[in-house]
Amino acid sequence: MPLDETLRIAFALLPVLLFLAALRVLDSYKLVSLRAVGTALAAGAVAAAVCYGINTAIFRQLHGSEDLYIHFGAPVVEELAKGAFWVFLIATARVAFMVDSAICGFAIGAGFALVENISYLQVLNGRGLGVWLLRGFGTAVMHGGVAAIGAFISVYLSESRKWRGVRQFAPGLLLAMVLHSVFNQDVLSPAGSTAVTVVGLSLIFVVVFYFSERSLQRWLGGKLDQDIDMLAMIANGEFKQTPQGAYLMSLNDAFPPEVRGDMLAFVHLMLELSARAKGDLMRREVGLEVLPDPALESHFKELRYLEKSIGPTGMLAVRPLLSRTPRDLWEMRQLGR
Repeated sequence: MPLDETLRIAFALLPVLLFLAALRVLDSYKLVSLRAVGTALAAGAVAAAVCYGINTAIFRQLHGSEDLYIHFGAPVVEELAKGAFWVFLIATARVAFMVDSAICGFAIGAGFALVENISYLQVLNGRGLGVWLLRGFGTAVMHGGVAAIGAFISVYLSESRKWRGVRQFAPGLLLAMVLHSVFNQDVLSPAGSTAVTVVGLSLIFVVVFYFSERSLQRWLGGKLDQDIDMLAMIANGEFKQTPQGAYLMSLNDAFPPEVRGDMLAFVHLMLELSARAKGDLMRREVGLEVLPDPALESHFKELRYLEKSIGPTGMLAVRPLLSRTPRDLWEMRQLGR
């Protein structure tokens, strides 16, 4: 393969992958596995294929308004397609922190950009290396960056304001569309837009990762202490003196003693697993390897047995005793893997 062709391919594809790799290095807790990154890349590639079909069909209907669609229409279509997967990840608690949402969002955008640039390698065959420098460091990084911004803003709104549903996701999606649209309008020169994109996103990610990891550390320390204190109270028979214990005692007339016993066992096991998950995160943060625990499967089997024994009505009654934030659900998913 000629050197120029090799360089064109490298400039088109490598910058966004290197940026993604740098984000994983910044993540000291290693919240996102390589498998999750690969899945996000694949989801972005699928989104690119879908958008190619939609955009091609729309362009065939336009007569002289192509630039208007590129500036305002395409960003909406493309960010909705990319956003579908990161919204799914956040809504189902597969990611729960700004750090992992930013990495997954950027990976989705990177997968989108890789497919787009591969197609442009054919369409723009013969163009100079400067074009591919701008596409690789500019357009491709932009695709990943705006998706990441939309994702971590959604997690921030969930964490700080407890927003859920459309109100949680709409601001991030809208901001991603606006930033994408501004980039497409060439307000600056191509080189200027590329420089602003790379430098601006780098600074944004450093700040976001710094404050996100501080927040994560505070949550880990405070929540772990709560879990351990509650476990100690259950072991020492002091649980009845807590608000949670008083609530469980208030269910005497509604459920038989054996069901209330299963409820307490369920809460105890959930607290143990929650503390275990936080301990695993702390070990990762200091660089220690977290080995698989064969006993975890039996714990999850016991949880399923207790849930069945308690029954749907009992589970509704025991829900106030359990913390069911996105982060708590994320913990259980991490252990379940």
